[in-house]
Amino acid sequence: MSELDIMQLNKMRKVGISTPQVYGSLADHPGGYERLSFCKKDIYNQIGRQRRLQGLDSKCALEFLNGLKRSDPLMYVGHTVDEENRLQHLFWCDGMMQMEYEVFGDVLAFDATYGKNKYLCPVVVFSGVNHHNHTIVFGSAIVSNETVETYIWVLGQFVEAMKGKSPMSIITDGDVAMKNAIRKVFPNSQHRLCAWHLLRNATTNIKKPAFTKDLRKCMLGEYEIGEFRKKWSEMLNKFELHDHPWVIDLFEKRKMWCTAYIRGAFFGGFRATSRCEGLHSELKKYIHPKINLTEFVQQFYRLVSYMRYREVEADFASIHGDPVPETDYHNLELSGAKCYTKEILKLFRDQLHSSSLMRVIGCKQTFGCCIYIVRKYEMIDKQWHVSYQSTPCDLKCSCLRMESVGIPCDHILAVLVHLNLSELPKCLVLKRWTKVAKDEVKGNVSRHRWDSEKDARYLSLMEYFKELSTLACETYDDYVDKRDKVVNELAEIRGKKL
Repeated sequence: MSELDIMQLNKMRKVGISTPQVYGSLADHPGGYERLSFCKKDIYNQIGRQRRLQGLDSKCALEFLNGLKRSDPLMYVGHTVDEENRLQHLFWCDGMMQMEYEVFGDVLAFDATYGKNKYLCPVVVFSGVNHHNHTIVFGSAIVSNETVETYIWVLGQFVEAMKGKSPMSIITDGDVAMKNAIRKVFPNSQHRLCAWHLLRNATTNIKKPAFTKDLRKCMLGEYEIGEFRKKWSEMLNKFELHDHPWVIDLFEKRKMWCTAYIRGAFFGGFRATSRCEGLHSELKKYIHPKINLTEFVQQFYRLVSYMRYREVEADFASIHGDPVPETDYHNLELSGAKCYTKEILKLFRDQLHSSSLMRVIGCKQTFGCCIYIVRKYEMIDKQWHVSYQSTPCDLKCSCLRMESVGIPCDHILAVLVHLNLSELPKCLVLKRWTKVAKDEVKGNVSRHRWDSEKDARYLSLMEYFKELSTLACETYDDYVDKRDKVVNELAEIRGKKL
C-alpha cells in the first residue's frame, strides 16, 4: 500500500468513516496472505469510493456557487484541478463582499482553520472590520495544501476578484508560507504578525511567565523606537536570553509586531487575529467535521447571511434614537454622535473620558502651526506633542493613534477642549467609521441590497406585524378585523406603485 493511501486511510478514520482492520504484520492476520489480499482490496475500494464521492461533491459545490451568478452577476468563483481532474483549490466571493472590500478593504486579516469538512482541507477566510466594528467576510477558499504556491494562487484570485485593490495592512499568524506569499502578492502592504500567537509561542519556547509578561509590554507598549530598544535590552539581561535562537529570530522580525515600529500604519484596532478565531467559533455552529463540500459552502453562506443581518440591525440602532451625553464635553460628544455609528461612538467616548486627565502645559508657535505639549495629570515623565493648523484645519499627535486606529486620541481631544472647540473637525472623522461609510458604493449594485436604512425599516415593521399577528389571532373577530384592514392598506399601497 502506498504512503498516500495510508494517509488517506488515516484521514478517513479521523472523520469517522468506517475502514477495514489493518494489522501490523502478516503473522497478525487470522487468514494469512488470503486475508491480507482481501483487506488491501477493501481498503482500495473504500479509498476509490471516497475519491469518486469527492469528485461528485466538488462538482455539486461548483454548480451551487456558479448558480449564484444568476442572482448575483458579480459572483466570483475560481478553482484548480489536479492531474486526475479532481478539485484542488477553490476560491469564491460574492458581489456584496466585493463592495464591502471597496469600502473596508484597508485592513485584511486571514488565517487557515482545519478539519471543517470531511476531507480535512484547510479553509482560508478573508475578513475585515466594518463601520460598526463588526467582523465581515471578504471571501473564502478551500485548499488542498498550504505551500507558498497555493497561497500565491489564493491571494492572486483575491486580488483579481477585488479589481486589483491591495489592502493597506494585513494581519496573520506566523505561518511562513503565508508570509512569503504576502511579500510577493502585496509587497506594499504593511504585514503584522498576530500578537496573541507570538505570546503563545513565547510561553512555549521560553517557558518563563515573567518573560512573556515583559515581552507583552515591549510588544504593545506605546514606546519610541529608542525606548523600545532600551526595554528590550533590559529584558534580555534580566532573563539571560541574548543567545536564545527564538528570541534572536523574533527581534529580527520586530518591524512586523512591535508597536514602536508599526505606529502610524492603519490597522483599525487589529493587534491579533482574534477576530478570525471568533469567526471560526461562529463557523462551528453551522458545520460539523463530517460535512461535505457542498454542504459546507451552503452553511458558510448561512453564516454570512446572519452577519449581514447583524449589520442591518446595527444600522437601524445607529440611525434611530438620540444618544444621551455621558461625558463632561457634551458638544464634542454630540458632534461625534452625529457622524459615528453607535459602536464607534463608544470608542470615541472612551477617549473623551480619558482626555479629562490630560493637561496642555505649553505651546510652541512655528511657521504655519502651533505645537501643544500635552501631559497626563500627575505624570511628569511622559508628554505628547499635538500640532494644530487652523487653515485648513489639521491636527496630528505624536502618539499616531489617529493614523493607526482612525479615532482621535485623548491628547488631540484635550487640545480641542483647550481651544474651546465644540465641533469635531472633519480632519478627525474617518469616513469608514461613520454612518454614511457605504453611501459611495450604494449606486454600484441594486439598491435593495445596499439600502440599509430601507432594510432597517423593513425589520422594524416586521416586528410590529409579528406582535399584531400574535395578538389578533387570539379571537376570530380581531383576526377578521385586522385582516381586512391590512388587505385594504395593501390595496392602497399597490395603487400608489402603479
